[in-house]
Amino acid sequence: MRKIKALAAITAVIAMMFTTVAFAAPSPVAGVVTVTVPGKGGQASAATIKQPTEKELKSLADYITANALATGMVPTVKASVTIVAPADYKGGDIPTVLAAAGLKDGAKNVFAYILLPNGKKVIVPCTVKNGYVGFIAPAFGSVSIVELNPASAAATAANATTAPTAAAPAKLH
Repeated sequence: MRKIKALAAITAVIAMMFTTVAFAAPSPVAGVVTVTVPGKGGQASAATIKQPTEKELKSLADYITANALATGMVPTVKASVTIVAPADYKGGDIPTVLAAAGLKDGAKNVFAYILLPNGKKVIVPCTVKNGYVGFIAPAFGSVSIVELNPASAAATAANATTAPTAAAPAKLH
C-alpha cells in the first residue's frame, strides 16, 4: 500500500511539472534586441546580436570599474551584447530596446556603457520598463547594461546577507 501511495505522489508531482506554466522576466540571452535604424522610416526591427569578444568585455569592464570608482558607486552588470550594424546603416542615433531581467521599472540608476567600433566609449542613460531597457545609442557596438548603486547601500545589503550563522562544515557530501 505504501508503494502505491508513493507512486501516486510521484505521478502527481510529475504531472504538475508538465502542466505548470512558469513566467519569467525577459532574458538577454534570448537574443532579442529591437532597434530603429535611421533612414528606414522609423520601423523597428530585430537586430543581429552576438556575444562580445573577451577583449571587448575587458575594455568595457575596465571602463565601468574606473567610472564607478570615480563616482563612488558600485556597478552591477545586467547584460552584455554586441549589436551588429546592418549593411545599409549609414550612421545616426539608434533607439534600442533589449531585455535585461532584475531591474525595477522606472529605475534611474541604469546606464548603457557602449564600446563603439572606433574604440571610443560612451555612457548613455537608460529607461527601464517591464524587464526591458531602452536607450538611444550613438552607433552600433558592444553594450553593457549596468545598474549603479551607492557604495553604502551595497555594503548594507552585503552585511544583511552575511549575518552570523552556525559554522558550515568544510566539506559537503
